[in-house]
Amino acid sequence: MIHYTCDRCKRQINTDSQTRFIVQIDIQTAASEVEPEFEDDVDHLNELHQILEGMHEPVIATDEEAETSHHGRYDLCPECHRQFLKNPLGRDAVLALGFSNN
Repeated sequence: MIHYTCDRCKRQINTDSQTRFIVQIDIQTAASEVEPEFEDDVDHLNELHQILEGMHEPVIATDEEAETSHHGRYDLCPECHRQFLKNPLGRDAVLALGFSNN
């Protein structure tokens, strides 16, 4: 039998009586918003072939990619799932109140 543990609170998740939620996070550096110019002399089929051939090779992240990207998969129990939905970025609740400087 497979045992699951909530990655937030570290409690065991009983999948017979509880729902297990999976959060997948994929963080990447934002690409340039400039659209590429179209080139008439580009062999698109050849480029597609090269991409498909490269799918079988293992992807090795460069140092720069390792610093700017993150891929994660996390298990959450129902209570932590509710808390995550309320505050997915983990912002402090005190900062959201916005007290004035009287």
